[in-house]
Amino acid sequence: MKTILITGASRGIGLELASQCLLQGHRVLGTCRDPAGAKKLQGLAGKSPENLEILQLNVEDEASINEVARKLGKRGEAVDILFNNAGIIDWRTMAEVDAASMLQVYKVNVVGAMLVLRSFIPILGRAESPLVVNLSSRLGSIALRGNTQLGGAIAYSASKTALNMLTKQASIDLAGDGITVVSISPGWVRTDMGGPDAKYSVRESVERILQNVASFTPEATGKFFGEDGEILPY
Repeated sequence: MKTILITGASRGIGLELASQCLLQGHRVLGTCRDPAGAKKLQGLAGKSPENLEILQLNVEDEASINEVARKLGKRGEAVDILFNNAGIIDWRTMAEVDAASMLQVYKVNVVGAMLVLRSFIPILGRAESPLVVNLSSRLGSIALRGNTQLGGAIAYSASKTALNMLTKQASIDLAGDGITVVSISPGWVRTDMGGPDAKYSVRESVERILQNVASFTPEATGKFFGEDGEILPY
């Protein structure tokens, strides 16, 4: 049994990660902004009260992040896998997007992920083979975007490129702590963000993510993976 912390666990990929990790027999720390309103996550907790703990954490609020880290640290917890999953999207083009939205997307998708990772370093460090999985996107690959004419989502794409740099830099900075840090693209998924025409169901996407995660070794650190386990170019 591993202890797995998931940000943005109240819906979409985060909720399905919690569900499938519980089915695999792991202990899940599911975090979200509003636990009282997270009815589906509460439903999972009702079925697995001994293995799912819901914690209030807003990736835009450093104090709430630090409070969860303090609480877990005080209990002597060790987190084996951290899924930096919380994220938002703005599909608008460069001509349409406004500065406020671009800053908001960056704050959630990049700064939030960095603050969570930084706060949980001591707790990850207690695990035998700690792993951080940053949920990225193929839209964040500069190389892949160079081979397509697909436009739009400039705020989201730029934020995921920055998240990939966070992965790479953190893999260097945390090498001495034995913490493996990877980026992974979940593919195009039928969620509120991905829309109804996406390629994968949430279940299919998460199954692929967890298959990949189970195969990662410390040599994976700093790399960017696709949903099929292939290494993607930054």
